[in-house]
Amino acid sequence: MTFKQAITLRNIMIVLCICMAGLLISKALRIEDKLRMVQEAERLYAAGDLIAAERLYRQAADNFSIYYKEEEIAGRLTELAPITAIRSGLDTLVRTSADQLVTKDFSGFMESYAALLSLKSKYFISGGPYERFYRQLSEESGLSVQLTSGFRQFKDQFLAELAAGGSGDDTGETYKWNLLLIPDAYYGSAETKTELLAAGFKSHDVSRLKVLAAAGSFQAMLDSALSMAQAYGSHSYTAPWVHEQAEESAKLILDKDLEGDNVTAFAGHAVMYRNYAAAAGLDAGSSRLLSSIERSTSKLLSSAVRLVRGGQYAEAIQLYSSLTPLQDTSAEIAAAQLAWNTAEPVRLLPGGNEEGKYVFVTSVSSKYGAKIAVAGIDNSGRLYYADLQEDGITSTRTGDVIPDFGQLSGIYFDDRLAAVAEVPVVVAQGSRDDGRTDFTAYQIKPEGISVLFTFAGDSYELQAEDASILVANADTGDGVSGETGVYTLGEGSYQFAGIRQVVTEPPLISAFDLELYPYETVKLGMEIYIDNSGRSVGFAEGRYFALQGAAGSFTGSAVVKGQYQGSNDYIETETGGQYVPVFVVDSLESLSSSGAVTGTDMESGQDINPDAGTDLNPASDDTGDGTNANTGLN
Repeated sequence: MTFKQAITLRNIMIVLCICMAGLLISKALRIEDKLRMVQEAERLYAAGDLIAAERLYRQAADNFSIYYKEEEIAGRLTELAPITAIRSGLDTLVRTSADQLVTKDFSGFMESYAALLSLKSKYFISGGPYERFYRQLSEESGLSVQLTSGFRQFKDQFLAELAAGGSGDDTGETYKWNLLLIPDAYYGSAETKTELLAAGFKSHDVSRLKVLAAAGSFQAMLDSALSMAQAYGSHSYTAPWVHEQAEESAKLILDKDLEGDNVTAFAGHAVMYRNYAAAAGLDAGSSRLLSSIERSTSKLLSSAVRLVRGGQYAEAIQLYSSLTPLQDTSAEIAAAQLAWNTAEPVRLLPGGNEEGKYVFVTSVSSKYGAKIAVAGIDNSGRLYYADLQEDGITSTRTGDVIPDFGQLSGIYFDDRLAAVAEVPVVVAQGSRDDGRTDFTAYQIKPEGISVLFTFAGDSYELQAEDASILVANADTGDGVSGETGVYTLGEGSYQFAGIRQVVTEPPLISAFDLELYPYETVKLGMEIYIDNSGRSVGFAEGRYFALQGAAGSFTGSAVVKGQYQGSNDYIETETGGQYVPVFVVDSLESLSSSGAVTGTDMESGQDINPDAGTDLNPASDDTGDGTNANTGLN
């Protein structure tokens, strides 16, 4: 029999009858179920088993096979609505918290815990009408066990990560505050929590401060200690070990400076610690190191006095200059210079025997082919130079008046510049209203004094490889601060060549590491789609992200640049609703040939396969040029 022969009216009717019979049987069974459920619910209600009765009434209400006692069912469900609310709330929290444990979403887990407390405050009231129903439904849901297990999981995770985060870029601050958020009961008691966290926090903080101190990062160590103390204060937590360890590490470094006769380093470190102590609210009464700094400074000043008395003027001036950051030593420097001028080198300069003629004097010995070389600026601002040759012959040169003489703060010989110019070089520096320093270098040639360079900035550095000069915070005339100016030598003097450009490309990270870079610009490879609510959603390495910012309406594979700013949002996914991190997009680079979704819209019901030949998190190139070495994109 062919297919056409089988398609007859009789056969079609037979098939339809069979289908109708099946539907009638199914409906009859559903009618029987509803009748049975209503009867059983009435029996349970009468027996006082309201939880079981509510479940059956709810199931009967969802059975539309027959209109049977609908008003009675609706009335019972209204009466039992609190039980329905308790059951629904607990079931939702069980599902949500389970998902949050899988995704390690601690903030979402804390929100679930807060929702549970809200539910308990409404229904779990001692002696209240719903207390026994809440207790029974809570036990049946297993939520309490799940929360206990979840908080233990997060606690162990954060403690382990805190213990491993004592060095490097990981400050461990997030782990601390998360641990503080976990309720006391899940530590066993408030006392146990206090002891456990204090031990963990102290170990982490002390280790981190010691690592910074050992690396010679003195300012970074103090900044870290101050940041820790302020962060603890903002969380109403007392951590005395932070200042104790900062003082201990600072003292070791300051003692080492003094033992090595490195007064410049000592003064710099001492000023840093003074500033730290002031910011931290410490004084000599609460910080023994501040008192120690004062005593050491007094001893060094006494040593400088003895150097002047012994005729060691250069050493005395150097010592005074090194101590300038700690206190104003301009008077002591002037006195030493006067003594030196009277005793030796200043006599080489024109009118050097006149008291007060020279405001600034500097000298060197056994350099530039001379026994003594001295440069001075008189009270009119004019530069003079003199040297005493080994044969006793003295030669002098007269320069021009130095610009902005009233702002001048000192002069010095620069040996490195002298090596480049092949003649002695005197550098004059002066203060400016914008906080920069004016630098003017003069090359002392046999035929006279000429300008080698003039610029303003915080400092300058001669580059050995090409003899160029880098000027930090240079004044290039564009009104911008923080630029590094480049000056090159040409035709006997240095000229401005441009601004040194430094470009840093944000790192390309794994999706699982996003929370480790809060408020930092990073790059993520991901698949982007638009959900049914019209929001941009990213998917990478099994994680979802709510995209904000410059995501636009783009769909497909892309490398996205932006920031995780600590917030989360609730979205619907193929596994249900969940809280996911919010990624604020600055820009994105499409990896799809068409710009369309190469995976799936999670709300459309299609399958998404982010691993199907596409590397959404390619390895980052250390050069920062953003090149993707992975070529497996479809």
